[in-house]
Amino acid sequence: MVTFALRLAAKILTVVLYAVTIGAAFGGSVNPHIWGTPSILTLAFPYLAMATLIATLLWAVSRRLIMAAVGVAVMVAIWSPFMSAFPFGSEKTPSGTPEFTLLTFNILDNVNSGNPDDNNGASLRYVLSSGADIVCLQELGSLKAGAVPGLQQSTVDSLEKAYPYRLIDGARCLTLLSKYPAQYHVSVSAKNFFADIYSINVKGKRINVVNAHLASYMLSEQERKVVTDIRSVDSARRSLREFKGSIMAKMKASFRQRADEAAKIRELLDQLSGTTIVCGDFNDVPASWAYKKVKDDDFTDAFAETNFGHKPTYHAHCMPFHIDQVLYRGDLRAIKSERIKEGSSDHYPVMTTFEFAEPLDR
Repeated sequence: MVTFALRLAAKILTVVLYAVTIGAAFGGSVNPHIWGTPSILTLAFPYLAMATLIATLLWAVSRRLIMAAVGVAVMVAIWSPFMSAFPFGSEKTPSGTPEFTLLTFNILDNVNSGNPDDNNGASLRYVLSSGADIVCLQELGSLKAGAVPGLQQSTVDSLEKAYPYRLIDGARCLTLLSKYPAQYHVSVSAKNFFADIYSINVKGKRINVVNAHLASYMLSEQERKVVTDIRSVDSARRSLREFKGSIMAKMKASFRQRADEAAKIRELLDQLSGTTIVCGDFNDVPASWAYKKVKDDDFTDAFAETNFGHKPTYHAHCMPFHIDQVLYRGDLRAIKSERIKEGSSDHYPVMTTFEFAEPLDR
C-alpha cells in the first residue's frame, strides 16, 4: 500500500513537472501584456527541462514505459526551445578572414557585488586586460576617476590609451570603448533610453552595434533575498507568500516593459541596413518573449552557436540566469563566444570572436 501511494505521488509530481516544463518552454510565445505568468516560467526553463530529462530516464530505468514515453514526447515537443536554452554548439575553426573581438559586460558601475565596501575596481581592470577590440558596457555612465567606485586615474589613462574611441552615455549608463573609429548612429540612437546604436568602422567595413540594457526586475534588495533566505519549510512558505505578492507583480510589470522595449529595438533593427550586432543585458533568457522579438528570424545567437550547455551570465541571489546576449546578422561569422568568470559585477562578461564571412577588399 505504501509503495503504491509513493509511486502514485511520484507519477503526479512527474506529470506536474512535464506540464510546467512545457509551459516554460513556450512561455516566451505568450505576450506578457496578455498573461505574465508564462514569462516567469521561462526563467526556470533550462532547469525544468533537465529535471524532465532526468525523470524520463528514471522512469525508463524502472520500466514504467508509459511515464517514460510521455517524458520522451515532452522532450521532443520542447526540443527547439531546449536547444536555445541548452545549446549544442561548438567553437568554429577560423577560415583565415580578418577577426575582431567584442566584449559585452554589465559592469554594475564597477562595484564589487559580493562586497560593496571593496573598491578595488576589478571589473574595469578586467576590461582593460581583456584586449577586446570593441567593448559594450552597461551600468557605466562615466570614466572619471572618483566618479566611479574603484576607478583610479592610472586605469583611466590606460583605458584611454587602449581605446581611442569612447562613447559614454551618462543618461543611459551605456559606454562604448573601441579600438576602431566609432560614432553614434545619429538617425536612431536618440529614440531610446535603453539602447545606444553605434556605427563602427572595423578594418574598413561599417558595422552597426546595438548596446542594449532592457528593464530590470525592479526588485528591492530584500525582495531579491526571498530565494536565498529559504532555510526551512516555514521560510519557504513565507517566501512563497512574498513571491505571490509584490514580487510577482513587479516581475510581470518588468516583462511587459521589456516586451515594449524589445518591440522598439526590433523597429530600429528593421531600419538598419548592413551587418549588425545586438548585445547587452537583456534581463531575459533565450526562451523569453523579449529575446525572441529582438532575434526574430534574421539574427543568429553567437553564444548558442559556439557553446555547449547552459551557462548563466547572472549569478547573484542564487538566480543563475543566462540574460546577457550577443546576436548578429550580415557579413560575419561567430567562431567563439565565452562567458568569463572575471570582474566583480553580478554579471559575467561575454567575449565573442567574430570573423568576416568574406575576405575584405584591399
